[in-house]
Amino acid sequence: MALFVTGCAGKKPADFAHTRPVFDPAAFFTGETSSMGMLQSRGGNPQQIVTTKTVGRWSGDVLLVEQDLTFSGGNTQHRSWQIRRTSPHHFEGRANDVVGTIRGEARGSVFHWSFILKTSPGNPLANVRMSQWMQLQPDGRTMINHTTITKAGLVVAQVTEQFRKEQPR
Repeated sequence: MALFVTGCAGKKPADFAHTRPVFDPAAFFTGETSSMGMLQSRGGNPQQIVTTKTVGRWSGDVLLVEQDLTFSGGNTQHRSWQIRRTSPHHFEGRANDVVGTIRGEARGSVFHWSFILKTSPGNPLANVRMSQWMQLQPDGRTMINHTTITKAGLVVAQVTEQFRKEQPR
């Protein structure tokens, strides 16, 4: 995993086309998933633990994902995603706290997308860029996500988290 997390800089999803198992983010986020991770400062110092619970369901060709985030400091956020596949390897999405349309690409065991997150609605100067690299693990139910958060091109924080796909009930 360390090679994955540190090795994504300057990479493209196509560089991971040979990796397995094949990651289909739409299938992974259909149903229930949960995650636990660490928000780290720019220098890598642990800042907060973050956990998520997500539920995804299909409405026609759109995957609707409701995500609840909880931070160890007590703050919570809710994010509503609408994601659709635009080609075998490409996805686009929207979310309630994201600027514009998000575009992502899945190749091999990896999915990458980047978007602008509204951290203070109504204040575009407070927005940050989120670059997420997700890699499905060999068990097919665990996914590692590494997010780099930048502002004006400078890294301000990172998040490393492990997602787990829940078994259908």
